[in-house]
Amino acid sequence: MKTVILASGSKRRSQILFSCGIRHKIHITNAEEAHCQNRPLRWNVTENARRKALACAKIHKNNIIIAADTLVMSGKKLIGKPEGKEEAKKLFRDFSGKKLAICSGVCVLDTPSGKKACGAETSYLYAQKLRQEELVRYFNALKPYDKAGGFSIEGIGSILYDDIRGSYFNILGLPMGLLNKLFEKIGLNILDFCKARGRGLHS
Repeated sequence: MKTVILASGSKRRSQILFSCGIRHKIHITNAEEAHCQNRPLRWNVTENARRKALACAKIHKNNIIIAADTLVMSGKKLIGKPEGKEEAKKLFRDFSGKKLAICSGVCVLDTPSGKKACGAETSYLYAQKLRQEELVRYFNALKPYDKAGGFSIEGIGSILYDDIRGSYFNILGLPMGLLNKLFEKIGLNILDFCKARGRGLHS
């Protein structure tokens, strides 16, 4: 059985795979990411996932690679991970009371055959309007520094974000329904890679 390689350092994506019994190794690539404001949201995330998969394939020659990228759109602005605490705080304030679009691009690559399939999925949610003192308390509780858009919907974040339309797992960064379809497109059955749940394997 080929090893599944997750070309992402996202703990959430890894946890989602393990929750489905998909054991995998992690390889974080240094692929340059596209953030083209004049391109559609779906193009950016799909292109980034493709770049990550191809970069990972240069090292892992006999594996199944899963690469993903998530961006947030507020109005017409594309937003990735905040560069630091202050930017994360600004995003948190700016999102208050707004509807957001979250788009994840996914690429699955079978390195022995060279077959690959890429796609994207978009979900929408509403960020609750918060008073200044609430913003500070919620931000300190969530510490959403390493997530696309600088927000977290898990845990206490579930209080802040509602009116979700689309895949919840897409908001977390890995839409599993889409992933299944991409496996099928390259002639693979994702169930073949689902085993008993266990602890992670990291490279």
